Amino acid sequence: MTSLPKALLLGDSIRMSYQPIVAELLAGRVDIVGSSDNCQYSLYTLSSLDRWSNELGKPDIVHWNNGLHDAGHNPYRAPVQIPIDIYRNNLEFILIRLKQMTSLITWATITPVHPNRPFRDEEWSWHNEEIEQYNKVAIELMMDNDIEINDLHSIVASDPDRYLCDDQLHLSETGKAKCAEAVSKAITSMLVKLTT
Repeated sequence: MTSLPKALLLGDSIRMSYQPIVAELLAGRVDIVGSSDNCQYSLYTLSSLDRWSNELGKPDIVHWNNGLHDAGHNPYRAPVQIPIDIYRNNLEFILIRLKQMTSLITWATITPVHPNRPFRDEEWSWHNEEIEQYNKVAIELMMDNDIEINDLHSIVASDPDRYLCDDQLHLSETGKAKCAEAVSKAITSMLVKLTT
């Protein structure tokens, strides 16, 4: 029996929320795998890649995102926000490592927070304008490297009332389904390239 192609999903709690739905949508066609822990910020992803690769095996396809943890202002870490140039450099190092695994890589843009979500200095908070800036440098890097873009940001931003849950940060059930559909489509597109 021929084994299924393996797609590795990398990302934070947004990824963790839609991954089971992606696995259901692509059942029997693709083996969907992802780290059991949150991929967090870009440096954590970079430092954990070898461990995850050993645990999960070499992927044929990668669907990847980092950014919400980097772009957020967290008063319980230093620096409070990961500088955007360091974020970009980390993405570049991650990309080098992923290219050693496979050429079939898709980048997912960082999803927004709800426009009405208050920014509070005493807790982890975000500015959508900064999320857009982090998305911009990531997209430029991916385009320079001919990496496919899955624009989850635009999907969620199109209707944050429907696609974000009560905390105005994570995906609602509708948002999970919508993003899972987009991720499944991106992986299916890569699947075609794998077989040609």
